[in-house]
Amino acid sequence: MAFSAILKKIRKIKCLAHPALLLFISGIAHAQPISVSDDTGQKLQFSQPVQRIIALSPAITENLFAIGLGERIVGVSSYSDYPAQAKQIAIVSDHQSIDLETILKLKPDVVVAWHGGQSPAQLSVLKQLNIPIFFQKINTLADIPISLMRLSQMAGNQSIAAPIIANAYARIPLIAQAPTPILPAFYQVWGQPLMTLNQDSWVSDALARCGAQNIFADLPISAPTVNVENVIKRNPALIITASNHAQPDHTLNMWHNWHEMSALKHQGLLFTDADLMNRATLRTLIESERLCTQIAHVRTRINP
Repeated sequence: MAFSAILKKIRKIKCLAHPALLLFISGIAHAQPISVSDDTGQKLQFSQPVQRIIALSPAITENLFAIGLGERIVGVSSYSDYPAQAKQIAIVSDHQSIDLETILKLKPDVVVAWHGGQSPAQLSVLKQLNIPIFFQKINTLADIPISLMRLSQMAGNQSIAAPIIANAYARIPLIAQAPTPILPAFYQVWGQPLMTLNQDSWVSDALARCGAQNIFADLPISAPTVNVENVIKRNPALIITASNHAQPDHTLNMWHNWHEMSALKHQGLLFTDADLMNRATLRTLIESERLCTQIAHVRTRINP
């Protein structure tokens, strides 16, 4: 796609009137050195586009591949399984720790970390060794393409990433825009212990776009543990769990005894694909559309 065509496509999308986007567009036409802010506002400076990248979460790995940077990834976290090529890359971290020795051997230009997802002490060691850290932080669906835009700037591949990012922005308005009535929803991340998400999550944003309200949006912890009694008291019309490939599993069986709950009365026990919804990636936008369709069916049963 020609540069002028890319700009024309991007400018048609209203939500792209973002200051960072203007910098992104100008970066397509202008050379380095590179100055970019990560998703937390931290400024990073590079003398040239980054070539060797460490990705410390499966979502980050997927996002880098999505914008054409897969060949530059030299290390990933455990469970980085999409796309299939990611399985061939050296594993340098898991949910508990970072393999600092292996990372140093790989000589990365930058480490991309999930904000709040790694040990601050270990990340501090990387900083002390002058390894730049780009923090990815996504709270809404619209944050996904914005974050990809920043990663692309850092790598200097805007001309490749621009149409992909423009298509992502164009998809967001297609996700249902808060149809009524608003349905109270419980999003079950985990069954034992029973865990959910608060309002600072792209999942809560997706629910809101689908016309649902996260019943635990008000909790101060991003991934709080709750109890069954609290869920029953808030009486959700929807109980949604993330499972493998969006297939029914045992995780929702625990709710079948509570027949008076609205979610049971109106067949509001729903499934979403864990890899698509719990990892903030371009595929999350597609899964959000599917979730909206499921919620619309429940709304029809409540208000025929």
